[in-house]
Amino acid sequence: METSRHGAVTENHYLDDAAYIVVKIMIEMVRMRLAGSNECIDSLIKDLKEPLEALGLRMNILSEPRDAIGKGIEAIATFSQYIEEVKLKGWELDSCGECWVIEGCIMDSNDHQSAIDAHMYRVGNSMGGCTVHIRQSIHIPNIALSMQSMLSGGCLFMTRLFRDL
Repeated sequence: METSRHGAVTENHYLDDAAYIVVKIMIEMVRMRLAGSNECIDSLIKDLKEPLEALGLRMNILSEPRDAIGKGIEAIATFSQYIEEVKLKGWELDSCGECWVIEGCIMDSNDHQSAIDAHMYRVGNSMGGCTVHIRQSIHIPNIALSMQSMLSGGCLFMTRLFRDL
């Protein structure tokens, strides 16, 4: 789940569908009951570490409406390339959990990688305290930037760092 509360997952073809997530949680709770567990729903996330700070920004794409998607894709690709070329010391593209987003994602049961049009990247710093998730909004012509930090002042640090790129 993103800090923006979006929950698009690979197995649901990146549809941002909260109902899908709820059904997955319900299925897991049934499995737990059938296995004899009496734990509650919060047991599913008890080991998750909450970030100390989280911030979501929306950056408007200043262009003609017909060009907004292309400009957004271009801006996100430029950011990704900047990170890939190690122009920002200590930062690298991060794994999305199931695969590397830049390589395409596994979206079918045959485990074949396929190109995606999500235009999103997760970037983390080498200290492990800060993460940035950047993606193009599906609904309006802007770029969503979500930041999380395990360090006090980390979101402000990232905001200043990326603003000055």
